[in-house]
Amino acid sequence: MPSEGIRLPQTTALVGSDPGPRITIQGRTVRIHLAGILDREGVHHLVREADRHLVGRDLLVVLDATQLQHLDYRCVSLLLSWRRRLRSYRHRLHLVGWNAYLRAILAMEDWDGELENGSSHWAWRPDWEPTRHVRVP
Repeated sequence: MPSEGIRLPQTTALVGSDPGPRITIQGRTVRIHLAGILDREGVHHLVREADRHLVGRDLLVVLDATQLQHLDYRCVSLLLSWRRRLRSYRHRLHLVGWNAYLRAILAMEDWDGELENGSSHWAWRPDWEPTRHVRVP
């Protein structure tokens, strides 16, 4: 076939809520676009599909929740355990586009802010508000 030599960007559509999450790979970055409602079954499917694309070590895995409307709070523990597994392969998980509502759901189960690099206050700070430092005497 003439198109065999043409390399297209790798994008995998996942089954899920409409329009559904998808995985985009660009270099050492694996971007997972979440959409609709993410439940436990969706997280299991998402992790299985994403793990198929995570070859090697030291990749940046980006969870983009720009189009995500709701996250079942029971999924947070699944995301935490997945993050720990990713770290064992030196992958980094980065959250992008999580609005205040979704961050509050994450904070219900992730009190230590492990999903957001150990910051326990990240979920309660609005996007527009800068980090405030308080001087204690």
